[in-house]
Amino acid sequence: MRTSNYNLYTIKNNSMNSDTISYKLMLKSGMIRKLNSGFYVWLPIGLIILKNVIKLIRKEMNKINFLEINIPIVQPANLWKKSKRFNKYGLELIKFYDRKKKLFILSPTNEEIINKIISNEINSYKQLPLKFFQIKTKFRDEIRPNLGVIRSKEFIMKDAYSFHNNKECLKKIYNNIYKTYIKIFKRLGLFFNIIKANSGEIGGNLSHEFHTLIKKKNNNYNLNKNNKIIKKKKYYIEKNRQIIFLNILKKKKINKKFKLLNKNLIQIIIAKFKNKNIILLIPKNSKINIYKIYKLNNINKPIIFLKKKEIKKILIKNLNSIKHLFLNFIIIADYNIIKMKNFIIKFNNIKTLFINLNWIKKSKLFYLADLLNYNIKKNYIKNNLYINKSIEVGHIFKIGNKYSKIINKCNFKKKINMGCYGIGITRLIAAIIEQNYDNKGIIWTNEIAPFKISILPINLYKNKLVNNITENIYINLCKKKINVILDDRKIQIGKIFNDIELLGIPHLIIISNKNCRNGFIEYKNRSNSKIIFLKKEYIINFIIHKII
Repeated sequence: MRTSNYNLYTIKNNSMNSDTISYKLMLKSGMIRKLNSGFYVWLPIGLIILKNVIKLIRKEMNKINFLEINIPIVQPANLWKKSKRFNKYGLELIKFYDRKKKLFILSPTNEEIINKIISNEINSYKQLPLKFFQIKTKFRDEIRPNLGVIRSKEFIMKDAYSFHNNKECLKKIYNNIYKTYIKIFKRLGLFFNIIKANSGEIGGNLSHEFHTLIKKKNNNYNLNKNNKIIKKKKYYIEKNRQIIFLNILKKKKINKKFKLLNKNLIQIIIAKFKNKNIILLIPKNSKINIYKIYKLNNINKPIIFLKKKEIKKILIKNLNSIKHLFLNFIIIADYNIIKMKNFIIKFNNIKTLFINLNWIKKSKLFYLADLLNYNIKKNYIKNNLYINKSIEVGHIFKIGNKYSKIINKCNFKKKINMGCYGIGITRLIAAIIEQNYDNKGIIWTNEIAPFKISILPINLYKNKLVNNITENIYINLCKKKINVILDDRKIQIGKIFNDIELLGIPHLIIISNKNCRNGFIEYKNRSNSKIIFLKKEYIINFIIHKII
């Protein structure tokens, strides 16, 4: 491919405010453009990368004999009502009526539909196990879509489903998928952790999340949003601790100096979901991550944070007895406040402090959780536990018969057991960038780079020797069916180099008059910036060896 026939949409400066380097680099390199909040257009260079990732995933799924299908994005709402997920899924479920006033949804996941299909197609246990997958666009009406394609309303997923006549068969396929996901993420060059997780709205009694860390660290620990701690090869699940306020001595009007000096200040945020009240306890100057709360057990969407007037009404009768107030609320405390002593609490938007407070471990009143939105640029260390920002790129579920017993019409004596296995593909691309970049731009691997080789001629149109050697190398690489791009734009060479390095093409061939006269071609590796001078007759074989 020649750049004269292939438009590059790189931009020099990026004014977008984002905490994620992946979003900035995807915009700068011309991979995506924002259409609206949570919706992105994939431009040609981004689409090539997307297709390369999909090709890799499809190949690995075919290896374990999963058959590809294509499920409609638009689904009838009655199946979701039958599984009782229509209301449970909350406002993220996009709903609409057709011209006949029949209610439909845009698919966020396909457990109901795949069970409906299976129930109509099988009539004997001899047809099991069945294994299907698809790669498809999904929709979720996120409250606050942000971080680029990491959290968007429209996204591409690989979702797979398996059906079994017994739990032993399900376990075998589940473990097979587990190993396949490890292969996929390793082939993509990712450093990741696997975490035993809460199955949430999907359901089931066992699930694992695959998390990629924002920055490469050789960690012993990782903390996920379901409050489960992993140590290498072993799982440690921290049980809910039970705590209650003790030593309520007095309340005091806020004194700004006193507030600032005291490190043991706890903020109390009051919210509600449906008809239930909830209190969240977090450290001073911290922010809540709403998505972590939604992942907790027994918390339904949406959560509404109370305003100042509503909080005042609740507190009028309870300012002298926090204990009495808390009896009527679900209380969730962040991990970081549990060891505080002689602390102070402050209700959001209320100018009253409660001072000299401590914990005792007797009541069934509180639950511990990870509630905070940590700074993506900083690692948080507390009580010898390393916490780092991560991206969930895969989630597998051992569901059992949750959906099959409701939707399947098969008249079998035994219930069908089901497994569900997902990979967020668009999110996965952002995760790869988060781990593979430098101050020049993205660094792709051979597996998913938009082009494996870039030819960069200096003075292509002014120097015949450079022109002839460039054309010869380009034609020979094309004959070998190697994915190569020749930058033949009539622009400054500095701009050419900046664009190609920003795009992250792994192998660069630099052709200059000086080197050509001496019979050499310059090769540069994008990942380590290592430069090698090769005789021009050896360059093709050298490149072939590099990309195999």
